[in-house]
Amino acid sequence: RKGEGKMADAPGQDQGGDTAQREAAQQDTANKPEDSQAALARAWRDAEHILPLDDIVRKEVWEGSIPIRLSLASSDISIYDPPLPFYVQAPRMGYLPLALGPARAYFQSYAPSLSNAEREMWLEYKGTPLKWHLPTGVLFDLLAAPDALPWSLTVHLSGYPEKQLLPYSGESGVKSHFRQTLKQGACLRHGTSKRVNHLSVSQMEQMWTAIVGNDFARFSEVGLEILKPAQAGQAGLAEIKRLPVRVLLPHLPSPIQHPFPPFKGDGALLTLAELLTSLLPSFPNIFPASQEEGAELHGSMAVAVCQGIRPPLQTPVLWLCQQLAACDGFLYVSLVPTPAE
Repeated sequence: RKGEGKMADAPGQDQGGDTAQREAAQQDTANKPEDSQAALARAWRDAEHILPLDDIVRKEVWEGSIPIRLSLASSDISIYDPPLPFYVQAPRMGYLPLALGPARAYFQSYAPSLSNAEREMWLEYKGTPLKWHLPTGVLFDLLAAPDALPWSLTVHLSGYPEKQLLPYSGESGVKSHFRQTLKQGACLRHGTSKRVNHLSVSQMEQMWTAIVGNDFARFSEVGLEILKPAQAGQAGLAEIKRLPVRVLLPHLPSPIQHPFPPFKGDGALLTLAELLTSLLPSFPNIFPASQEEGAELHGSMAVAVCQGIRPPLQTPVLWLCQQLAACDGFLYVSLVPTPAE
């Protein structure tokens, strides 16, 4: 309203249509608190049973894991007999580097000609380098078919793709990135990152140890302080300023992130369909037509996947953020193509 105040006080502007605009703006300002409270009251009627954290749902999500089959890239093998594949069971909530310690030790013995500086492991799936800073489950949802199990990945011990991946500095780098993302998500949700900044060193260490060990109970002891509203009722809903959501597409190098409030001006809770069509007006027709010879010229319909689940598009985004958020506090929505019927 600062701009409107300056216009009203400026010489020569207090006449005719300008006066009417000023009065309308003042009336609009006067009505906004009442309208805002009415919208909050309506939103609370729908959110009352959505806002509370459901430990049953969240625990089920946390216990999800992905079987992975690792094969060493032929370009890195420097002995006659290639190694057999190495299998790991990687938690969905964790990060790939945290699950690969034994695999790294196993494969490095088959590449003795590589220097230590060249032995920084990175993974590839069908030609796409995997971003180490995204949760494992998000990567799988975005790039692999649901039934593509075990997930077959190629291990590289050299040729790190610096232009496609963030610089990697070991587990400490993953931990640092997690903390920064956690702070960003808290800032979106509450308008400030104080809830993360005020955590003690031991609390942050507990969260990280729980992620490494895939321990939902230990993580929740601290994580609840970030997600759970401090107040009850409508006041708790009003604490949530914006929803921490990231939308990913297979062909985009980074997620789409835009701040959305949990409910609209009329008090209706924002649905997943409304969020996606706001970001991508042509949703679900967002993938190009097939260019393969003999194929029908139609685009693939997009499907939204969160934590391996395809939620109904009318699901309130608030519920998804509360129950299906990743360990860093963000809800990751992967949009993947499905053949048109």
